[in-house]
Amino acid sequence: MIRKSWIVFLFALILSIESISIEYLTRLLGIFPLSISAFSIAISGTLLLLILTIIRKQQLSIFYSWKEFIPPSIFLSIGIFTWYDAVSRVGASKESLLAGPMEIITILFLARLFLLERLNKIQFTGIGIALAGFVIVLLSDNSVADTNIVSPIFSINIPFFHFIIEFGDLEAVISAISFALAVFFLTKLSSRYSPIEISGMCLVMAGSILVVVMILLSPDLSFQLLLSNWYIFLLFSLLPLIGTICYVEGLKRIGASLTSTIASSRIILTLLIQLLLARLAIQNTLPDNVILALFGGILGLFGIIIIHMHLYIKKQITKNNFKI
Repeated sequence: MIRKSWIVFLFALILSIESISIEYLTRLLGIFPLSISAFSIAISGTLLLLILTIIRKQQLSIFYSWKEFIPPSIFLSIGIFTWYDAVSRVGASKESLLAGPMEIITILFLARLFLLERLNKIQFTGIGIALAGFVIVLLSDNSVADTNIVSPIFSINIPFFHFIIEFGDLEAVISAISFALAVFFLTKLSSRYSPIEISGMCLVMAGSILVVVMILLSPDLSFQLLLSNWYIFLLFSLLPLIGTICYVEGLKRIGASLTSTIASSRIILTLLIQLLLARLAIQNTLPDNVILALFGGILGLFGIIIIHMHLYIKKQITKNNFKI
């Protein structure tokens, strides 16, 4: 199993590095999250489709069905921008700890609402544990919060904690919901196109949407940023490019449930990497109470494992009954 699943662990590591890199690009270099998401994602999708075209040595038929990719690409563009912007506001660790469980929970409820898939007690248990981890992560970054520095959109005092929700926290949740909606639309296309075709097309279109938005907001600044930071956008685009390839390969090797479960390890991995960087005296943004954040992240990951392992066991039982 390890020989098959290592590439998914690599995908989780790449996602963590991507989040941490966003934090440094936005906070230290002062590059706007919108420009990073727009140019880098568009470049990544273009490279992915170019590689696929070269491998197949023929024009991809997916270009003729571009209209089908508009809804998922819109949600993907919203998800990517709010992800990047949330990292620039609250840090890579907190964004990952909040968004990871919320995305899985949203996908489950979308399946319940639109696909009429019933949720059982085990899944509700996993959801409850993941939500408990979500709340604990929120508490972990507000125990010593200074409301004169932070502008909360919601605030409440409870014993031993000053509970606040920042705009970046809300963006992390919006990002998770947007990614879940994108996955919901893309699932319908998976029977007609390969995962790598879908990923490439959506990255191109989502990046193009963000580029158009950026040009409309500030055309002169957009051109200047592209000229002065093109090499950064190009190098950064390799992260989502390689990550997508690893994820698709993981789907082929071990299936969707196990791939999603292992990929969720980035929830904890991002925090651990940033703790290591802090030990090396490299500045980064960590929650105020790291122990509490780690505990919340472990709960969130445990909830996700319960949800996905139930689905995996259910599929295995179905397969075995079919063979009999």
